[in-house]
Amino acid sequence: MRFGTSLTLLTVLTGSSAVWAQAALDDEGKPVPTTDPAASPTTPDVTPQLEYGADIRLRYVAVPKGLLDLFVDRSPGGANSSLIGPFGLGLDLVRRRGNLELQLGFEYEQFATPEGVWINSGDNVAGGDEADYMISPERAGKAIGWFTIEFTFLNHAPIGKYVAIRYGGGAGLGIITGGIQKYDVICNGATNENPEPGCVPTGITSPSGAQGTGNGQGGPNDYDLPPVFPVVNAILGVQIRPTPKSVVNIEGGIRTIPFFGISAGYFY
Repeated sequence: MRFGTSLTLLTVLTGSSAVWAQAALDDEGKPVPTTDPAASPTTPDVTPQLEYGADIRLRYVAVPKGLLDLFVDRSPGGANSSLIGPFGLGLDLVRRRGNLELQLGFEYEQFATPEGVWINSGDNVAGGDEADYMISPERAGKAIGWFTIEFTFLNHAPIGKYVAIRYGGGAGLGIITGGIQKYDVICNGATNENPEPGCVPTGITSPSGAQGTGNGQGGPNDYDLPPVFPVVNAILGVQIRPTPKSVVNIEGGIRTIPFFGISAGYFY
């Protein structure tokens, strides 16, 4: 009798274990998630790895004449960067986790500013208002530039294994270097529409070949510029990933002024 009872209990316990084991599987034989805190996890940790890297970048920074003319009545042309050919040079220290990047960037540019007559918005040189005659960096012996320090946050939306859309923004500070020189000119027989040669200082030949007849008020003297300037970024571009650790970025946007650039980096 004892043997029979024991056999019955063993059968019941074995059958119950089989039922519970079957209940832990779905119809396809896959484990069903459990709420038991003591249960072992069934999925691995997929938290993206934290990586650090660096990249070197070249950027073409330009202020088009059309943009300048929104703020002045006349300008001789736009300005653009000119450190390495027409490019500025920068370095980024990058922290990456998954598709998110935080950059600490350093960059330096000098700007090629065109020589010629500038007339402030609302001024009328025919009515006696002064014009500015900006001289070129070659004539002045120096050029304006800035050294920037900035933080930038960037996200990436993959569109394939090797390519992602890149976008983000940031802010920083630019430290002004060098300067821009000009003459203050009382124009003779000139108008806003036809400022040369009357708004070109006497003794100066303008890039167009006009021999100046204007009354230059001393000088040349420097424009009064702030020593530090805010930098605000808005960036949109493409990141190409030839290998998991190397990247090439092609991007454009606003960096206080418009820019287009390319950079190459590596993560460790």
